Amino acid sequence: MISELNIQDFYTIKHLTDPCNNIEVRAVVNGNNPGWVYVDHLTEPRAALVWIQGQEGFHIVGDEHSEPFRIGLEAYMTQHIEPRLQKLGVNWVEISGETQLWGQTIQEIFTSRDISSDIQHVFTLKGNIDTSEYMVEDKIMIRRIDANLLNSRRLDNYSFLEEKINRFWDSVDAFLQLGFGYIVEHNNNVVSACFSAFVDKETHAIDIETLEGYKRNKYGTTVARAFMEECKQKGISPYWDCSPENTGSITVAKSLGMTPYCDYKIFWYEFK
Repeated sequence: MISELNIQDFYTIKHLTDPCNNIEVRAVVNGNNPGWVYVDHLTEPRAALVWIQGQEGFHIVGDEHSEPFRIGLEAYMTQHIEPRLQKLGVNWVEISGETQLWGQTIQEIFTSRDISSDIQHVFTLKGNIDTSEYMVEDKIMIRRIDANLLNSRRLDNYSFLEEKINRFWDSVDAFLQLGFGYIVEHNNNVVSACFSAFVDKETHAIDIETLEGYKRNKYGTTVARAFMEECKQKGISPYWDCSPENTGSITVAKSLGMTPYCDYKIFWYEFK
């Protein structure tokens, strides 16, 4: 029988998620980032479905042959999870599996859905950061995202930065406690931001965005380099997850010296 775990019981699936390549899953289960967890058995879970806030996606870990998931997951999605997602304004399910066999199992479970799939790329930094110089506009400022910057609320588009952080974290305070980041400021506006979206021990998953109208000005590379430099100073491993279609993000990652770490397959469908 599929059941939802209370947050204080997330520890019961750590044996399933600790080996997981997906840092976002570990960050949720370890209590650093918000999410939901569903298991096949409350007291002795063999498989778990983790919903990751910010990604608005699910990841399955554990026993690929779990009967409760194989037999009951689609109905449980329809009756319990999809209505919950709709209340958040999400009208689709995105789901990935920790193993190739889980990928096959997901397709078997959702045979009645019009399911699509794609590959996600993950990059990490194994060597040195590329510190080669390049020209950027002289009116920009690189600023660290800290309590003074956030509490001052002086930026004209402060709501953009606040909403970005709150998408991944329970609060700005939670972000400040575990994460960090940098912005490119231009004319008192955030035009590019790079920060810790998920944290698990010494690994920080990156979220990066440059506003339309400011792209192709090296702002993304500039702010990401500042983030990477602090990672290097503090012994933090940056984790960069992006889709193949996001060629700009891939270009920035590679330009900074990041290398491919792993690929994983995602599936998605819209609600009936």
